Amino acid sequence: MQTTPQDILHFWFVESTPQMWFQSNKDFDQAIRERFGQVCEAAARGECDGWRDTIQGRLAEIIVLDQFSRNVWRDTPRAFSQDGMALVLAQEAIKLPAYA
Repeated sequence: MQTTPQDILHFWFVESTPQMWFQSNKDFDQAIRERFGQVCEAAARGECDGWRDTIQGRLAEIIVLDQFSRNVWRDTPRAFSQDGMALVLAQEAIKLPAYA
């Protein structure tokens, strides 16, 4: 099954909680690694750029690059190596007409 932006948003905003987002938890890290590790790799290579056509898709890509990366690659420099990509996507997003 191919991961969709809706899968990302549902997991982040429905299946998990802010408390889960901001504490180190091996089980949560493993769940993200198992479900979304491949999409993290793809996003890091720029292969999720088609998601940027919608606001929800762009948000999902930002979550993958900025948040899931910390869980998938915890305690390694790679956990933060996508920060620049996520920042650019966020900066572009706030310039979109939907945010005007």
